[in-house]
Amino acid sequence: MKLNKHIAALCIGTFCLGVAELGIVPVLTDVAHSLHVSIPQAGLYISAYAAGVCAGIIVLLVFARSVNLKYTLLAAAVLILVGNASAALAQNDYMMLAARFMSGSPHGIFFALGAVAAQRLAAEGESARDITLMVLGQTSANLVGVPLGSWIGYAFSWRIIFMTIAALSLLLIAALIYWLPSLPVQKKTLKELIQPLRYPHPWIILAGIAIGSGGFYAYYSYVDPIMSKVSGLPASMMTPVIALAGLSMFVGNVVSAPLTKHFNDETLVFSGQLLIAFAALGAYFLSRDEITSIFMMSLAAFGYFFIAGPMQALVIKGAGDAKVIIAALGQIAYNGANAIGAYLGGVAIDVSGIASECALPSLLLGFVSSVLFYFVWRSSNRNDLAGD
Repeated sequence: MKLNKHIAALCIGTFCLGVAELGIVPVLTDVAHSLHVSIPQAGLYISAYAAGVCAGIIVLLVFARSVNLKYTLLAAAVLILVGNASAALAQNDYMMLAARFMSGSPHGIFFALGAVAAQRLAAEGESARDITLMVLGQTSANLVGVPLGSWIGYAFSWRIIFMTIAALSLLLIAALIYWLPSLPVQKKTLKELIQPLRYPHPWIILAGIAIGSGGFYAYYSYVDPIMSKVSGLPASMMTPVIALAGLSMFVGNVVSAPLTKHFNDETLVFSGQLLIAFAALGAYFLSRDEITSIFMMSLAAFGYFFIAGPMQALVIKGAGDAKVIIAALGQIAYNGANAIGAYLGGVAIDVSGIASECALPSLLLGFVSSVLFYFVWRSSNRNDLAGD
């Protein structure tokens, strides 16, 4: 399977963003102690990142939808550098919230425009595959970067994680300059661009993404306290546990890529979302058993990245000239829901005093998302949702 240079450049970016987004999860307890806040308050650093994603997307929609894709992606790379360097240097709760907000701001921009760039540069019939390969950078981050960051955080300091991301962003900037061709966009009026949004089909997909993603993060944001306080694993075990989660994400992405040739995006997304809901169900009832708790975490991680590529492709399928806007809305759905999901998981922990209770909102949201994607899957061979 050939990996073109522009896909490699995009992979470096998604790798940086993958570590920036989830690298805090295995060291959340240490970050909380270092900045003298509670674990639910530290969970807001995950929410702040997701809120930054949404803010960045709004800036894209208002100011940058007609700018050359290459230049906008380069601007996003600079924000990755500044945001993560700021997180590494944060000295209190407010500085960390601001840094996480800033480091999240390029995430949605990069994924949305990266998917559009991959689709535009793909060979005939290979756009879903290339978008899935772009996401491979993020799954590689979960396989290598996040577990390595967990070990570094445990052995040295969590601050090194964010400083390393800032250093890698320099490589990203160079890769985008030399490997990504110029990608001008055709200027159209906002009315023309939002034409596909007149129909319910994209809104159902966006709702399914938001609800499902929120459900995943309501649970996964608190894997560290679940494993340490409920499952009884020692802190030294978090590195291999997170490595296993990363491996599950990587395998989910790799398994998904060739399946895009044999199954449509709707089928893959529905199947993966149902798997995540089942994992949340198991996590809610069975987290006190170490092996079962680890298995359910791995199953949820596998499912989330099994659907990552097909989900990106599904968002922009049939979008015509509205690809940038719909891809941007998809990122708002992903990451706005992540912020809400992390918050709801924290509320469940606060109310119950038990870390594994965060799986309850995860289960409920995951089930609702599965139902929505069931109807999308059922309608995938009909045109009734497209307004015809």
